[in-house]
Amino acid sequence: MVSVSKDNRLPFEIVSSLIQFRNKDHQFWWERTGSHLAELLKYAGYSYSEQYNELLFYALHVVPELGPSPDETGYLRWRSPQTPDGTPLDLSWEWGLEGKGVIRTSFEPIGPQAGTEADPFNRYETDAWIRYLDTQGLVVGLDLDWYNHFTERLLPKAPESVQMTDKLNFELAPKAGTFVTRDIDMLGPIVKLYIFPGLRAQELGVSNLEVVMQAIRSLPPAQYQSLNVEPLLGYLNDAATKWGMETGIFSFDLTSPTTSRIKIYTRAPNTTLDYLMDALTLGGRYDISEYSPEALADVKDFWKIFIGDAPDVLPTGGAERAGPGFYFTVKAGKPASPKVYISPISFCKNDAEVLDRLRKYFSTRRNADKMLPQMDNYEKALNSIYGPDLLNDHCGSHFYVSCALQKDQLRVVTYLCPQTLDQEAQSIEKQKNMAQMSLLSRIRDLQSRFLQYLT
Repeated sequence: MVSVSKDNRLPFEIVSSLIQFRNKDHQFWWERTGSHLAELLKYAGYSYSEQYNELLFYALHVVPELGPSPDETGYLRWRSPQTPDGTPLDLSWEWGLEGKGVIRTSFEPIGPQAGTEADPFNRYETDAWIRYLDTQGLVVGLDLDWYNHFTERLLPKAPESVQMTDKLNFELAPKAGTFVTRDIDMLGPIVKLYIFPGLRAQELGVSNLEVVMQAIRSLPPAQYQSLNVEPLLGYLNDAATKWGMETGIFSFDLTSPTTSRIKIYTRAPNTTLDYLMDALTLGGRYDISEYSPEALADVKDFWKIFIGDAPDVLPTGGAERAGPGFYFTVKAGKPASPKVYISPISFCKNDAEVLDRLRKYFSTRRNADKMLPQMDNYEKALNSIYGPDLLNDHCGSHFYVSCALQKDQLRVVTYLCPQTLDQEAQSIEKQKNMAQMSLLSRIRDLQSRFLQYLT
């Protein structure tokens, strides 16, 4: 009788042994980011088979889309606008109210010519990836109706006419680019498209908000009316004047228009509770009485814990992600709903402080008994991925913390940057310094021997 030994390897190890990347760029991204995703899935409470399936999809269908890896000097022609260091991927953890996390991946598909004269704005690869998903039937329920409508109206018609500069790639990418996400959801995957409408706005000579409003209002009448979006658009117009609110990103699900959610991302330099409550009520247009007093206290506490003692109005001209913001969701038959997102890099000295503030928030909630064990797992995952030295060095892992009102409490999401490019640059610099030290040591040794020879 032949005994069958059980495979005790981790899902990441199994996928790594099954897939042989023949492309050095693919191998680079898998080694640097696949292990990050694996740790998050494990500590978020995904089953062994769920971890394996998600890692396999990631290896086969996401890794090949992440573009070239940095060269031996750390140079990368196209840096994504999606994350602070330009890594074309982020990972998010939604804090489940029952103690388990939901992990999502978000990435920018990068073409082989991105950043060159042939494709200065990485315009084509996202479309190619989405068409690939569609033709291969890889995502059940994928619908390109709104994809065709909104990309036609929100992406620039002639980006090649823009005057190129040395810094153009990173500075204009947030205005011209797109990126996609795939939710790793227990109910099945959902693909979302995110568009930066700024360059199209430049072409038309109007604001980002005006471009977005035109795109929504040009939907087929039945679809447009079902969204009941005018109260939100009216508020965004008013908030642009009142708070200096800017529209930055437009997003939607690639599902049927009857189920797809549109999200409009905004930000302003204000940090006051008045600004918070004005946005949550759409300037008084939205009745928030359906939310419990506890839920409203939660969102104010979350805001105060992460904003801290920042001035009421942040200085302008700082980091792109400095101001706290909101994204507003609209869906057929539903009222618009606002959600908070805050960039900790503006308010925390390092990622360890972000973890401390998260723990402070969850420890003072009504369901602390369920959230604190999840907090423990989250900290274990981040210590495994980044290590305590990096978490204490600076604020780079967390680039957004977000919360949304639910009936009785908040839904919290944290967004993580793998810091792949930053860490690669540091590794190259460390190797260079070690090589220089080794060379100096050899020179001193030769000098010493020469002096001994002379004497």
